[in-house]
Amino acid sequence: MSRRHKDELAHFVTDREALALFVDGVLAGSKPTGKLTKKILKWQRKLQRAVDADAWRLYLRLEELVNERADVQVEAVVRWAFTSLARRR
Repeated sequence: MSRRHKDELAHFVTDREALALFVDGVLAGSKPTGKLTKKILKWQRKLQRAVDADAWRLYLRLEELVNERADVQVEAVVRWAFTSLARRR
């Protein structure tokens, strides 16, 4: 692996924002992700109509934490993959 490629991989491993942008770019064109997003939005709208404002705020906070956990998990897996790739080359 060239020094330039190793530097690029190191950048993704150490820069959390760059890593997030990379993952977002990969998922942007994903049809399954798009379909799931539409389903989630549909059910969120139904839930919002079915509960009061306090319950909706609680749900949003829970959703925020679940998404934060998923972000941390995806970041760990992608960082591991980049690190493993850099070691192999």
